[in-house]
Amino acid sequence: MGLMPLDMHAHVDTAISPASLRELNAVVFVATKSPTDAEAGIRRHDEYTVWGVGTHPGLVRVQKAFDASTFAALVGRTPYVGEIGLDGKSRVDMQHQSETFDSVLRILDAYPRVASIHSYRATAEVLDVLGGHHRRGLILHWWLGTPAQTRAAVDLGCYFSINPSSARRTDVLRDIPPSRVLTETDHPAGDRFSRNPRPGQVIEVERVLARHYGVSADLMREQIWRNLDAMITDCEIQQMLPRKIRVQLATL
Repeated sequence: MGLMPLDMHAHVDTAISPASLRELNAVVFVATKSPTDAEAGIRRHDEYTVWGVGTHPGLVRVQKAFDASTFAALVGRTPYVGEIGLDGKSRVDMQHQSETFDSVLRILDAYPRVASIHSYRATAEVLDVLGGHHRRGLILHWWLGTPAQTRAAVDLGCYFSINPSSARRTDVLRDIPPSRVLTETDHPAGDRFSRNPRPGQVIEVERVLARHYGVSADLMREQIWRNLDAMITDCEIQQMLPRKIRVQLATL
């Protein structure tokens, strides 16, 4: 089997059937919005799906209920953390959001994971918080920063996941090296204008990236997987991944 499409950030109902996930024919990292959702997802044993633990900055009840010890315990059971970060339109006070985000990053300082970070209307604030922490496996999802902020994020060691909506703004790619780019759908938000919106459907994004970097779509997919492999290796979490995803990585 060749390398499958790789979706680094999608939202999926934790009650979805295993068969429905297999039918996606893609490796999907599911970003959850709360530890409660994460608990339900992490209990599953899906072949090509990784369930993350998140605390979404836009959700008041989730932010208010955040407990660092509970979150840390869930981090111990998954290689993926998401969705975390800051949101400039959230009704949650930015100071409160920043304290939660900082607490999560302190957990990741001790237990590195691949982590998907939300930064809507808070790109500068996210970079400021990241600057005080170790930076391994951190992905800026649906990044909309300025060129200077993008270069700063690259210098911090961040990766960037591009979805069908953000792929329309190719100017952001000018400052992202191919060794730092990944694909996502952010289903059901980031792919809502796609012809076939569903988790794992990143072929459209792969084509945009391939054209931008001047390579074939096949080589672009391989590069994306190599980027994931670099993060996994840096975080030393290979054995936490489902076996069939490890098999995909072993083909590189």
